[in-house]
Amino acid sequence: MKIRKQFSKKYKGTPWKGKPGKSMTLPDQNLTIGELLDRHSRGVSLGASELKGEYFDTEIPRYDDLTDMLEHKKELVQKQIDLENQIKEQQKQVQKETSLKAKPVDEVTEAEEEAEAKKH
Repeated sequence: MKIRKQFSKKYKGTPWKGKPGKSMTLPDQNLTIGELLDRHSRGVSLGASELKGEYFDTEIPRYDDLTDMLEHKKELVQKQIDLENQIKEQQKQVQKETSLKAKPVDEVTEAEEEAEAKKH
């Protein structure tokens, strides 16, 4: 099996058969390199959207030794287990509270049950 490569003598290539998409360029929006550098150094936006990253309060540790990394992993696993246990306890408390707050039995329903029991 031969593979045609772009630098071989016999390779002629194939033209692109797709259709070009809509042009997103705007007229008179060109800037020289000097203008770009000047705007960048002054902090002026270039009109392009800027994506800002999100930074969290958690510190990312850097390890000098492999054992430090393993110890940190053990701490994280233990912290996960503790948090999962805490979540389970809170869920149990919520279930107890909801079972205590069950709907009170209406007197009407009791009367209906007694009437049905007398019928049978």
